[in-house]
Amino acid sequence: MHAFEAHVSTARDDLDDDLTRIGDLVPGPPLTIGETATVADARRLLVQYRVPAIAVLGDRDELRGIVTRTDVLGADDLTAPIAGVMSMYLVAVRPGASILRAAALLACENIGQVIVIGADGSLLGIVGAADIARYFAMSAGSQVANP
Repeated sequence: MHAFEAHVSTARDDLDDDLTRIGDLVPGPPLTIGETATVADARRLLVQYRVPAIAVLGDRDELRGIVTRTDVLGADDLTAPIAGVMSMYLVAVRPGASILRAAALLACENIGQVIVIGADGSLLGIVGAADIARYFAMSAGSQVANP
């Protein structure tokens, strides 16, 4: 059992035929950091890779939480372990969930990222609200350009 499972809201795997799946927006393997790393370490990675969030892993590479730009900006002590500022409340979906469903979860939960996990609970990626907004903007633009 993963430590985060008690804090995960998982969308059903119902497939909506007319919508692209959230798994299609996963940019690749997620950036990860160990839970004993410092806030300064997380800050450096967030800036270096220009990502809004980093998955936090435990000793056995299990997902323990997520650390975001907001978490790092709100931290008083840059030498503190990120375990003290990370969020353990994660919203996760399977790659087959629709992008619309993921967008609804982000809006309802008032969060900026959704974790994409495999059937075995493995971490596949992190999709941010900006990724979803970009998808909808591009979809709208292509519909306008190609009526």
